[in-house]
Amino acid sequence: MEGYLRSGSANIYYEIFGEENSEAVILLHGNGESGRSFKNLIPLISDKYKVIAIDSRGHGKSEFGNGQLSLGTMAVDVVNIIEALGLDKVNIVGFSDGANIAMLVSIKNSELVNKVVLIGGNYNFWGLKPSSALMIAIGYYCSKWGGIVDSRNRFNKEYFSLMFKEPNLKRDALKYIKAPALVINGDRDMIKLSHAKAIADTIPKGQLKIVKGDHFWVYRNPQEAAKVIKEFL
Repeated sequence: MEGYLRSGSANIYYEIFGEENSEAVILLHGNGESGRSFKNLIPLISDKYKVIAIDSRGHGKSEFGNGQLSLGTMAVDVVNIIEALGLDKVNIVGFSDGANIAMLVSIKNSELVNKVVLIGGNYNFWGLKPSSALMIAIGYYCSKWGGIVDSRNRFNKEYFSLMFKEPNLKRDALKYIKAPALVINGDRDMIKLSHAKAIADTIPKGQLKIVKGDHFWVYRNPQEAAKVIKEFL
C-alpha cells in the first residue's frame, strides 16, 4: 500500500508493508535518500511488523512545501502521519538524519513512541568526526555559493544545510526521551563513538550497541540489522 498525506504545505509520501494489525514500525531514512533505501531491510522485518517507510519532506516522492527544509518540520510530518493513519504507540527506526528526526519526535511526542532505534544519529554538528564535518562544511558552502549562480542547486543546498546547521539540540534535551532507545553506531562510523555513547547515556532508557561497519551499516548488512532491530523490539 502506498499513498500521500497532507502535512502543512507538503504532500508526504509513504508506503506500508506487512500485516495490517501488526505492531507498527516507522522507518526514517538518511539525508538525500528515500524510504526505498530500506528496500533490503523491509522484507526482513515486515514478516512480523507493520512497516511504514516515509519519504521525508523534500526527499523521494514527498514535496518540499514552503520554506526551507528543517528536521523539526520533518518531525511534525512524522507525527501527522502517525495520527492520520490512526496508529497507536509506534516503534521508530531512524538512520542518520532519520535518527535525528526520531529523536525530535521522541522528545516532543513521547506518548506516541513505544521504542526507538537510533542508527548513526547525532544531536549536534560536533558529534561528527572532524574529517566528515569538514567535508560537509565544504559541501554546504559550495552548494550555497553555487545556488547564487544556479537556482536549480536548491536540492544540494537544502540537504547540506540539514547536515551543517542541524540538529542543534542540547544534550539535556535527550532526557525527555521516555521510550527505551537503542543507539547503534558503527566502529568506523562518521559519528564519534564518544558522541553515540553520550546519547545512550543521556536517554534514561538508552543502551549503546557498537557494530562492525561504517555509517551505512544498516544498508550494507540488512540481515544483521534486522536481527538487531527485532531483538530490541
